[in-house]
Amino acid sequence: MIKLRSLTLEDAQITWKWRNLPDVRNDFSGQPFHVSIEHEQQWIKTVIGSNLPNSVFGVELLQSADLVGLTYLKNIHLVHRQAEFAILISPEHSGKGVGKAACRETLKFGFHDLNLHRIYLKVRQDNAPAIRVYKSCGFTEEGILRDDVFKQGEFRNHILMSVLEHEFKG
Repeated sequence: MIKLRSLTLEDAQITWKWRNLPDVRNDFSGQPFHVSIEHEQQWIKTVIGSNLPNSVFGVELLQSADLVGLTYLKNIHLVHRQAEFAILISPEHSGKGVGKAACRETLKFGFHDLNLHRIYLKVRQDNAPAIRVYKSCGFTEEGILRDDVFKQGEFRNHILMSVLEHEFKG
C-alpha cells in the first residue's frame, strides 16, 4: 500500500499546501500560523540534512508513487532509546488505511532499525479517529496532559500514549 521515503525539496510544494489547510492546522498541535513556501522549503532542507534528533519520512503510495503524508520520529534519544511519533496524512487519503500503514512502518523503523525501546505520542483527547488508529498500531494510553494545548480559543487535553518494543507486533 505505502512505503516510507526521504523527502525531497520538490515535496515542499505538496507539504506546504497541507500545512496551510485549516483542518490540518487545527489537528496538529504545533503552531497555528500559515506557512510560507520559503519556510516550508527551509524546513525540508533542514530535514534532508539531518537524521537526528528528528527523522521525517514521506509516505508514498506504492501504486502511484504519490506523496500522501509525512511521519515523524522526533526527539530521538538513543541513550533512553525512545522517540516521539507524529503523523500527517493528506485529507483526501484519511480514513483509507494509509495512516495505519504509515504508523506501523514508522514504528517498525524505530524499533528494528533504531533499536528504540519506547515510542510515544501526544494526541488531542477530542481526536477520536487518530486515537483509534494509534490503538490499532499498539499504542496504549499512559495519562492525560490537562489543558496542554490552546486551540480554537480554549485549552484542550492531550492523551499521552506509548508502545514498547516488546508490545509492537510488526
